[in-house]
Amino acid sequence: MAFASAMGVFVASTYSKESVLWAAQGIGQDIANLFFVFPALLISLYFVNKGSLRGILIWLGLLIYIIYSYLVYAFFVHFGPFFLIYIAILGLSFYSFVSSLMSLDWNVIANRFSNIKTKPASIFLMIFAVALSFVWLSDILLALFTNVLPQELADIGIPVNPVHVLDLAFFLPAAAIVSVSLWKREKIGLVFVVPFLSFIATMAAAIFSIALYTNFQRFPSSVFMEISIAVVIAASLFLLIPYLRSAKT
Repeated sequence: MAFASAMGVFVASTYSKESVLWAAQGIGQDIANLFFVFPALLISLYFVNKGSLRGILIWLGLLIYIIYSYLVYAFFVHFGPFFLIYIAILGLSFYSFVSSLMSLDWNVIANRFSNIKTKPASIFLMIFAVALSFVWLSDILLALFTNVLPQELADIGIPVNPVHVLDLAFFLPAAAIVSVSLWKREKIGLVFVVPFLSFIATMAAAIFSIALYTNFQRFPSSVFMEISIAVVIAASLFLLIPYLRSAKT
């Protein structure tokens, strides 16, 4: 991932087949991957190898981010010299996630988090899922009723927005499930709350990097969106604190 991201940041031909905006967004995310996600992976892996519970829970969240991101890279970046690398990153991340998840003792995690107030994180996850679903569905339904292609698709030059697909089909329903389970203090919520909060914080940081880079490239950006992203990052990290303290080994 570090190699692929470095090629995106420093080799101009990496996104030569993409539209200018889509290429800028790719570079913005590569910057986050190279200078934030990659070091975070190394640090979390160090603690995973030491048997740290909080290390493996953060690691799972980072793997969810990589799986999500490289589904986009593999399917929505034109065929080129890094195609097989994108596939390798996607496949290895998926199987790393599955094997890591299988290694967890869910009862141990549930016991570790038994004294934590779970409702704040549950409420945050549900608000996040509902709010983002409303935003995406508003965009999609408006385009369908007016029979006008969304401007963002025209700008980035791809047939559909992969973020809409991944969020509405997989991530946002999963976040709602974790939220409800966490509210009820069930195991699935207690196991996945740290990975999901970590994923949200990481993805928000990557989106913030994309916003800053595209703004640097003179594409219009929304100050409200950037502030919202910063709030999401801060809230996710704040809500992680009690769980990481309890997971300390």
